[in-house]
Amino acid sequence: MNDTNTCELPSEKYYSELNNVIKAETSDKFCNTEEKLLNKYPILKELCWKLESNLQKLKKEELSVDMEKHCKYLKLWSQYNVINQIESKSTIICMGFLYSVWASVMDALKLSSINKCVINSYAVSTDYLMKWKEMHDYNENYKEMETKFNSIENCKEKYCKYIVDIINVYNEFLHVCAGTDAERCPEYWKDFKENYSVASQIELKCKELYDELGFYKLSLFGSKIAPKADDMRKMWRNVQGITNPASLLNPMKPPGGGNKMGLPYLPK
Repeated sequence: MNDTNTCELPSEKYYSELNNVIKAETSDKFCNTEEKLLNKYPILKELCWKLESNLQKLKKEELSVDMEKHCKYLKLWSQYNVINQIESKSTIICMGFLYSVWASVMDALKLSSINKCVINSYAVSTDYLMKWKEMHDYNENYKEMETKFNSIENCKEKYCKYIVDIINVYNEFLHVCAGTDAERCPEYWKDFKENYSVASQIELKCKELYDELGFYKLSLFGSKIAPKADDMRKMWRNVQGITNPASLLNPMKPPGGGNKMGLPYLPK
């Protein structure tokens, strides 16, 4: 077994299964309703039939699957793929399309436990949705990550990089969830906060690797960034919503009401 499979975390396995689902025979019935939108974004049609096929599986596995867990993963999988594969100006309308397909499929399936799989939308930015997903996934991953980190040497670098995002999300949401805007604080926060100690302990054991990669902390919220790392795109996003490393070099004022901020780039 290669290192990738050995170090794979529970959430990664679950998303992989959702992504590799076999196409259901009924997919075209539900997914061909918005021809203009689907022609503009072919990837949306693929996401749609995968969504529909995963929902159809619930009918066959209703008694053996944790429906609430499955639907939570499926919703996060849908949001993640739309946000990452479709241009930002169209993410909301594309997610709305998938949500409408979701509702239609669930209505057709007539599952006895349908209340566990109701789709809800939230009035928060896509950046927040991605961070909520990281909280959910960490809650699923932290126990196995702790065990493997302490027992499998080849997994340590992957997990050290992984918890950088977790640290940044935790530090940011300590402030967000202490505020008055409850909509920005997700249902995953309480468990995430309780489970965070594992990431904090792993961070202490990653110091040498962080030094090698050039990671360092900014004073604001203790956020950790890595200007010298090759593949840390997500990390830039997690420093208070910044999406482009160049913005650290040339800080800009955030738009009114936004939560983005320019931070000074401080070379190590």
